[in-house]
Amino acid sequence: MSTQNIAGEATRKNLNIEKTVAGILLFLLVISLIPLMYLGRYNHPTGDDYYYGVDTRLVWEETGKVGSVLAEACVGVAEQYQIWQGTYSAMFLMYLPPNIWGESAYFLVTPVIMLLLVTGIFYLLKPLMCEVAGNSTSLWCIASSVVSMLCIQTVPSQGETFFWYNGAMYYTGFLAVSFLFWGMLCRYLLRPRIWRLIVMGVLAVFLAGGNYVSLLPTMIILFGLWMVLLYEKKGSRTIGIGITLGLLLAGFAVSALAPGNQVRQDGMWKISAIEAILKSLRQGVRYSFAWIGIWWLIGALILLPFLWRSYQKCKFRFPWPVVVIGLTYGIFCSMSCPLFYTMNSTGPARAVSIVYYGFILATFFCYYYFLGYVHRVLTERKAARQECKRTISSRVLAVSGGAMVGILLLIQAVTGAMGNCSTCKALRILSTGEARAYHEEFLQRLALLQDDSVRDIVFEPYTHQPDMLFVGDLPGYPEEPTNQRVAWYFHKDSVYVKYE
Repeated sequence: MSTQNIAGEATRKNLNIEKTVAGILLFLLVISLIPLMYLGRYNHPTGDDYYYGVDTRLVWEETGKVGSVLAEACVGVAEQYQIWQGTYSAMFLMYLPPNIWGESAYFLVTPVIMLLLVTGIFYLLKPLMCEVAGNSTSLWCIASSVVSMLCIQTVPSQGETFFWYNGAMYYTGFLAVSFLFWGMLCRYLLRPRIWRLIVMGVLAVFLAGGNYVSLLPTMIILFGLWMVLLYEKKGSRTIGIGITLGLLLAGFAVSALAPGNQVRQDGMWKISAIEAILKSLRQGVRYSFAWIGIWWLIGALILLPFLWRSYQKCKFRFPWPVVVIGLTYGIFCSMSCPLFYTMNSTGPARAVSIVYYGFILATFFCYYYFLGYVHRVLTERKAARQECKRTISSRVLAVSGGAMVGILLLIQAVTGAMGNCSTCKALRILSTGEARAYHEEFLQRLALLQDDSVRDIVFEPYTHQPDMLFVGDLPGYPEEPTNQRVAWYFHKDSVYVKYE
């Protein structure tokens, strides 16, 4: 058999292995999502879901018309713009929680948020992995599956991130849409089309009215890209990105200049922009030490042999790795700046969760880039290339990496760390009956709330408060604004929880 035939046979075997691993990881991703989505059937609204949903709910009860409900949501956005916050697209969605259409519709929160996140990751990585880097669709599936599973299984807080509509939509939902925006941006740069520019413009206006944690890195990336295109005189691409940037900045200005922002800010501990930047840079170091652990290492080892083999045909030279990694670190840290600037803290758990997603994407991008740089250095000379093929082949990396992954997974299982993964938690909550018990308690409350003969309701605290599903309860005084809105929602005189 000729050398060419041997090389071709080896390539086919490698591709088959790659396809097999991609299929296995996709299967594991889908299987891992099922318990979490099933757990969503026991998920129920609370707090702001009722607070913002009361106006649209009453309109729906009165008219039964979707158009009237949407119009009422717009009225709510205008009111909140003056008295609370200017994030117009987020506020619009806050007025439309699933429970306004019926309490049973709330189960949709978890599957919609998770599918949106996974879709965003796959959609973003497709042009980057396949068209920019020239890799196979199998490697794209492997990388996307690894990143998706890390984001979902090891996120610091699952409850506010996947199960509470108000928090999940505002943070995870908007970041997922940001991934879709970035994916469309990549496709536009590769093949400019008017329809893509229109979609980017719509997404830009939408994202500008969302949370600033995911908006700031989007603004930085888009502005930096526009400056590069302007310098290189890319013509239509420069104009298209400039228009998109203009829409994003205009929407941000509308959001940031809302009178309600100042009202809300008066109740928070605000610091200067310089202090916020410095604190964000320091916090990035803390996050790195906390989040680069065994699960991250397992993901890196799974990718290692496939990435290493992909560099053999890659013509990109991966220059200035220190500069690229430094810029990536700065963009990642920018996600914490709005939180420190407005609250002088890392923010609520739901906000930390999307910072974590940003960390996963940023670190694996740096991993890919630095590994490519190492591969180039090791194979730069002909003699070194032959030696590298003998000592650091993709097969050697696959065998050694696979062994390490097995050992690390065993360590996670023995130490109990496996049980902290989102799917394992969901299975535990389902198997112990905690989810159903919490669900039954909610149904008892709901029956009382829907009883027209009862005007004043005093609840006992939930006996069952399962992790992930339970993210908080109503306040303990009927005069609390949230309780007043809940009473209005269910046509009661008063509602509160008796804690003592």
